[in-house]
Amino acid sequence: MPELELTADERPGGLTLRALALGLVAVLTVNIGAPYSKYILHSSLLACDYFPLGVIFPFFVIVTVVNVLLKLVARRFALKPSELALIFIMGLVGSTIPTFGLTGYLISNIAAPYYFASPENEWEKYIFPHMADWLIPTNAHRELTYFFEGLPKGEAIPWGVWLGPLFWWLSLAGTVFFVSLCIIVILRKQWVEHERLVFPLAEVPLELVRDSDDGRLLPGFMRPTIFWFGFGLPLFVVGWNMVGYWITSWPTINLLSWRVVPLPKGYGQILLNIYFPIVGFAYLINLDVALSVWLFRVVDVVEEGIFNQFGIACKGNDPYSEAAPAVAWQAWGAMVVMVIVGLVMARRHIKQVFRKAFTGARDVDDSDELFSYRTAVFGLLLGLIYICVWLYGAGMPPHVIALFLFGVFVGYIGVTRIVVEGGLVYLRTPLIPQPFVLRVLGTQAIGEKGLVSLAQSMSWYCDVKCFFMAGVAHAAKLADLIRVRKRAVVWAIVIAVVVGTVSSMWFTLYAGYREGAYNYGDWIFMGGGLKVGGATYPLLYFTEAMKTPVDFASPDTQRILYMGIGGAAMAVLTVLRLAFHWWPVHPLGLAVCSTLPIRCTAFSVFLAWAAKSIIMRLGGIRLYRSIKPFFIGLIVGHFTGCGISFVVDMIFFSGQTFLQSGRGHFLYGW
Repeated sequence: MPELELTADERPGGLTLRALALGLVAVLTVNIGAPYSKYILHSSLLACDYFPLGVIFPFFVIVTVVNVLLKLVARRFALKPSELALIFIMGLVGSTIPTFGLTGYLISNIAAPYYFASPENEWEKYIFPHMADWLIPTNAHRELTYFFEGLPKGEAIPWGVWLGPLFWWLSLAGTVFFVSLCIIVILRKQWVEHERLVFPLAEVPLELVRDSDDGRLLPGFMRPTIFWFGFGLPLFVVGWNMVGYWITSWPTINLLSWRVVPLPKGYGQILLNIYFPIVGFAYLINLDVALSVWLFRVVDVVEEGIFNQFGIACKGNDPYSEAAPAVAWQAWGAMVVMVIVGLVMARRHIKQVFRKAFTGARDVDDSDELFSYRTAVFGLLLGLIYICVWLYGAGMPPHVIALFLFGVFVGYIGVTRIVVEGGLVYLRTPLIPQPFVLRVLGTQAIGEKGLVSLAQSMSWYCDVKCFFMAGVAHAAKLADLIRVRKRAVVWAIVIAVVVGTVSSMWFTLYAGYREGAYNYGDWIFMGGGLKVGGATYPLLYFTEAMKTPVDFASPDTQRILYMGIGGAAMAVLTVLRLAFHWWPVHPLGLAVCSTLPIRCTAFSVFLAWAAKSIIMRLGGIRLYRSIKPFFIGLIVGHFTGCGISFVVDMIFFSGQTFLQSGRGHFLYGW
């Protein structure tokens, strides 16, 4: 993205005291605000994607209000682009921790076994004998009962019962975070310099910080007139609908509940939702990627219908996979091949990285990385060893560990690459590692203890809507573009992770004990008996696998076949793209077309693709750049409107006390 690089002749910026302070504000805002908004206020989701509302709105306020006030005092007090970049990096990395990122499911899943156990689900027979007790808080004195139902008056919060289990879980999560950071250090140069991936999401914070410390009062992105048209459109829609918060008969403009395209019975749905920020983001991505996203979504719908018509669909469902199993496993196979092909293409660079790490080769330069290749390689190896030892101690057999970690890092690397290359904000893997392992090996090869350990692993990897690795990848890219000292970026990441984890954990537990987590009415903390909820889903699923050996005992050859078909299709599309420069379809969409977030946003991507295609045909890159502020305005305007709505919900639609359930309004998230 050469048009985005800043040209100021300033030295790389560091982590100043005021940048650290504002960065901590951003981290605390998203890690306390996100669980508060989701569980208690029932307003928009502040942390559920790769460009979250809980980061962008506070950052927008810092750029347009805080920095303007500093300029009014004296122009020299203005925040520098490097300082703003570090603030954004801290907020973005911190947003990968609360609710769907880590803490929500971790706390609910480890609290569930002893609280939700019942004669109906038979966990005492199937789960408890094989469960790693050192990972589960006890309910000997109703500690977990009080968390789900509320603490009696006068009782103190039993923090001690959580300390041991959380220490071990967070040691694992921290190691996974560190390994992810090492992988980004190893792959950064390959992605940025050799393959020149475009990082479209990085354009937005880059536009927001451009010219932030020049002599003019308003930030540079607010100066083009066309920006205000884009900014005003979603802001008007949100503002119009907010009137209906008080006047129930007020007609609303609901762009997210349009009817689906009428299709024959058995076919999937094509939703005609319009997400203003998705339209804005999709305008920034390459045309072949945008075409791939919506085109493969149509192919997915047709394929699902054909499978249903001919009765060749797979039986049963897989956790946190919304599509029909046949198409979900095809997409998973495509993602596996995409990751493997990417690593094969990077083999020369990876060889150089390992040569630098083991021999100190002087011809390999790692001075521009977040830390040295030696630290990255040995950190990766030692981290993987600790993860394997941890999982083995939790009851997972070695062959299961190998396949499980393969699935985990295919998901991490695959989603990160798709986000940095495709700019997709709403994204998840088509399949999570646990059912992948179960269906490939079968229960006989895994064993009962291994099955329970797989169920417990869903405490940190299940319904993941934002990965730490993707946030770090964008942090490294922004550091390149805005000239931030890499050591400062590393410290910003470490501080954001530590503060975010502690604050999010504390608030989730504190709010649960004060008001009762089950009273939230939120999926993450729901369950009971045979009732499926986020808290009970893992154990119910794997208990069912133990009870029905006919369906789960042996490898599922049908699913594995579909996975192979998807992998073969990805390989063919990749070869076509590499062999023919005119090939118009990027293979990326094949790996994500079956997922719920793409189902919800494909039409918005189509609108942006159509608009950009026409613009490029009429005026080329010059016209594209002149109209880009309009689409930046769509993004910023929608986030601003949703942020204002969240503040309104806090003031007018919260409970009588801060922790009592409110009546907020959901405007953003999936």
